[in-house]
Amino acid sequence: MRASRVLRQVLAALAVLAATTTMPAVGAAQTSPPAVDAPPAVSTIAAAPDPVWSAPVTAVPDRGQPSDVACPTTTWCMAVDLSGRVLTFNGTTWSTPKVVFPRVDGQNPGVRAVSCPTTSFCLAVSDYGYGIYRSGTWTVTRSAIAPFRAVDCYSATRCGLVRGDGSSGRGLTTWNGSTLSAPVTAPWASRVDAIACPSATVCHAIGIEPKGGAIALRTSGSGWVASYLGSAWLHTTLDLSCTSASFCLATSGSAYRTWRWNGSAWANAANADDGRLFDIESVSCTSSSSCTAVGDGRTGRWNGSTWSVRDLYPIYGASYSMDCATSSSCLVVDDRGRWWRGGGSTWTAAKSFDPTSQWVADLSCPTATFCMATDYVGNAVRWNGSGWTGMSRLGTRPSSVSCLSPTWCMTVDAQQGTYRKWTGAWGPATTFDSIGPYWPVECASTTACFTFQYGEVRRWNGTTWSSPTRLFTSFGPVEIECRGSRFCIAMTYDGQFSTWNGTSWSARRASGVTEARRLTCTSSAFCMVISASDLYSTFNGSTWSVRRVLPYAVGALGCMSSTRCLAADYQGVVWVWSGGPWLAAPNRLAFQAITMACVTTRCMAMGYEKASWTL
Repeated sequence: MRASRVLRQVLAALAVLAATTTMPAVGAAQTSPPAVDAPPAVSTIAAAPDPVWSAPVTAVPDRGQPSDVACPTTTWCMAVDLSGRVLTFNGTTWSTPKVVFPRVDGQNPGVRAVSCPTTSFCLAVSDYGYGIYRSGTWTVTRSAIAPFRAVDCYSATRCGLVRGDGSSGRGLTTWNGSTLSAPVTAPWASRVDAIACPSATVCHAIGIEPKGGAIALRTSGSGWVASYLGSAWLHTTLDLSCTSASFCLATSGSAYRTWRWNGSAWANAANADDGRLFDIESVSCTSSSSCTAVGDGRTGRWNGSTWSVRDLYPIYGASYSMDCATSSSCLVVDDRGRWWRGGGSTWTAAKSFDPTSQWVADLSCPTATFCMATDYVGNAVRWNGSGWTGMSRLGTRPSSVSCLSPTWCMTVDAQQGTYRKWTGAWGPATTFDSIGPYWPVECASTTACFTFQYGEVRRWNGTTWSSPTRLFTSFGPVEIECRGSRFCIAMTYDGQFSTWNGTSWSARRASGVTEARRLTCTSSAFCMVISASDLYSTFNGSTWSVRRVLPYAVGALGCMSSTRCLAADYQGVVWVWSGGPWLAAPNRLAFQAITMACVTTRCMAMGYEKASWTL
């Protein structure tokens, strides 16, 4: 049996694409300083009238995100996900997801790993405890020594568990069929990622020591012994699979190294690159000469001496787990709710099996009764004036969205180089370039939409997207807002900005703003943006006025007019701006707002799952 390991979605850093073209309408950066206002006092005593918020409703449920899979036979597998659901595979189809691990204090239980030595017994671990599966029935137990991050079982009476969180977990414990032993701290390790128990008495584990080296750990039932394997990065992903007491294979992810246990000692095995870097996340061995691994959209086969690598599915940023019942019957799941089956060079196409949605990524509200929101795993949902409905799968990565009306929206996949149009229904994904990053998208009209690759801009002309053109010299993220067909404003993180007049972009200028975020506009003569050190700045159509004080820890901002803006902090306190100081409103949001969109008569606030709107 291979060792289960933690899988958690991490939004990876995407490569900056350099360009040499220059847009004709772009000139040199302005060097003269912008207008500066004296910071006004912020009042927290006088309560501002309104807004009154609706009761919160679920807009984007935090569900799915498969984290691990275990396959004791070719016709039976068990998969778990972070939202506490389990699914079984009969060799052909998957069961309907079933909630087994309940939420705790409104949070997903974070089921991290599962191990099934037989089809009648499994042990799964979570942030709050563990669950035992026996012949179709689950028993879930809260544990004082949770969270757990990895598990591997030799039998129903012998399992090894790793406790602790993703960055510092290094506690080791065992299951004897009824209880967990008292945890011990892994010697020399600063973090333990994986565990494997190939016999009733022996367990191996793999982790990282404080300086970044990979460490193997072993117990025969009375304490753990550590062995140094070799150099590995502190943040590399480690995994481990053992087929017997005399064979294990350990992998080191982005360190591209593997090590082999021969029953008495560890030694270097082949590097996991095969001419192409192979960032292994999960490995499963069926013999001492057959191991299969997955990571970063690729699979690899180790034949006892070398690796062969092939693309499984070219999607950057997903997390994968796998298990193999035989060398030709492996099953891979990812945290976007997809699965593949195969081995070696033969794999099925990606299919969805666990409906997955997670956290709002972008929001656009063109009217008081219509909004479109996207999430971080490729879904879109829409608001019809009274509730959220119509979750649609657009892809597997976040999409930015811009809507001009209830019957026209544009989305651009943040990574895949595809776009979709909404005209009452979603059109097909159409490829306009290779992989991104692309963020955000904003439309002035149905023939003028813009998306950015950092400082480069592309324009949609109603039919196609243009080639990228250099608009900004900086390579940080860009904010953009359009109000009408003849006005858009784009601003970089370091404060360069440019405006669109319906025909071309102006010469870029310096605004005086730093760390720009949450740009919002109500017209060509009024915009507001949050900047560094809890400041905000306003735009009057030509210049920015900066160094005004914003309430602490604001995470969402929206403006209804040039004299009314709303902001929400991380505790749900709503602040109102009417041209002077920010005033605390009497009504709070029942959740932490992460984005907000306003029209002249209404604002929509969205958190990770919930949404509320002004009544």
